[in-house]
Amino acid sequence: MEKRKFTREKFSLFHKGGNLGATLRLAKDIMVTGKKMPIINYKKSFDQALKIMSQKKLGIVVVTKKKYIKGLITDGDLRRVLNNSRKEKNLDRITRNYPLVINENMSASKALGIMSEKKITSLLVVSDNDKNKKNKILRGIIHIHFLIGSGIN
Repeated sequence: MEKRKFTREKFSLFHKGGNLGATLRLAKDIMVTGKKMPIINYKKSFDQALKIMSQKKLGIVVVTKKKYIKGLITDGDLRRVLNNSRKEKNLDRITRNYPLVINENMSASKALGIMSEKKITSLLVVSDNDKNKKNKILRGIIHIHFLIGSGIN
């Protein structure tokens, strides 16, 4: 395999459907990108965040400031605000700062392991270069249903 330069990536490319091929898939192969991502500017309203979360159906909204990830709001966070009429519906107050992120070249099976360990359903994906930076640009989102549906275990 070394002489022929047949890498893990090439194996995964040619054998996607098999169990071994599925375990070799990377975060960037499974993540949701572009217009499918639930993203909102930090200056927007609570109602706009609720609308985006309902439209995109991932159970989260990523809050951005300029082009960088500022935080995350989960479905549960929004429900708690809706159930408590006395709470101010200010996005800044309910945003979880510094959400868990992974790099795009992490294996999908490792991403699933992180989700299981942390008991979460989504992970934010950033470039390998941004992983250790303070300001990170969102590249994609992985939801646990995509991993399971892709045969990752």
